[in-house]
Amino acid sequence: MLAALQAISRHDISHALLLLGLSACIMCAYDLPGITFARRIAKFPRLGLHRIGLASFCAYALSHVLGAPALSSAAIRLRLYAQWGVPPAGIARIIALSGSTFAIGLAAMLGLLLLFAPHAVPVFGHAAPVTLRFAGALLAGIVAAYVLAARGRESVTLWGRTIALPGARLALAQIILASADMATSAAILYALLPVTPGLSYPHVLSLYLAAFASGALSGLPAGVGVFDSVVLLGLSAYLPPASALGAILLFRVMYFLAPACLAGICYAGHELWMQTRANGDAR
Repeated sequence: MLAALQAISRHDISHALLLLGLSACIMCAYDLPGITFARRIAKFPRLGLHRIGLASFCAYALSHVLGAPALSSAAIRLRLYAQWGVPPAGIARIIALSGSTFAIGLAAMLGLLLLFAPHAVPVFGHAAPVTLRFAGALLAGIVAAYVLAARGRESVTLWGRTIALPGARLALAQIILASADMATSAAILYALLPVTPGLSYPHVLSLYLAAFASGALSGLPAGVGVFDSVVLLGLSAYLPPASALGAILLFRVMYFLAPACLAGICYAGHELWMQTRANGDAR
């Protein structure tokens, strides 16, 4: 595994770092549709892109290493947006839209892969192509139904509960953001893997989608064990385990650990600044 790490060229690492920078920018934009959605029912001070980016980046990067991302990201957003004067109803909308973005984007990406390139999904390689295309059409249909339902109506009632809808434009923004995020992060992993005959970017993208979703559903910090096992299993037909583990380890450091450390420093710095400011006002 150490030999596999040393075999990764500087060019590939530089390529992965550029993609990581793009991925970080996408992380900072995750809350933009939620802010727009929240302003429809609640008035609050103008936040500015720096605050929205801070809340979005911290919630995204920290939640995946803390575990239970739905709960941890909601707690971080609640803490930050409450400090900036966003009312509870607005915060609830931000959390709901930002929290559902990943699931909607995952369904869209996986649905399109299964529909148009079922052979590129090695996790389900033993299933018949017709079955895979049917599953892809079902996932894509669910996403399309969500966008169509959001068009021209403010809410929908399901099982006696009224659910507010963001509108078609914000729904499309969710899909684009999440799809760009997952495509970029999968490209980071692909850049770190050695060139292997038969291993294409769609293969790695499908593996990444399955692994990331499995890790998130497990509730474990950074999907430890689960994410790695799914990717390793999918790559077993193309690479030796040691080579695959070397790339996975470096990917974990770059995509999970480094952004989480930066987000932790930013969040701690913000809390220290708010505390210092509160003490100064009290005096």
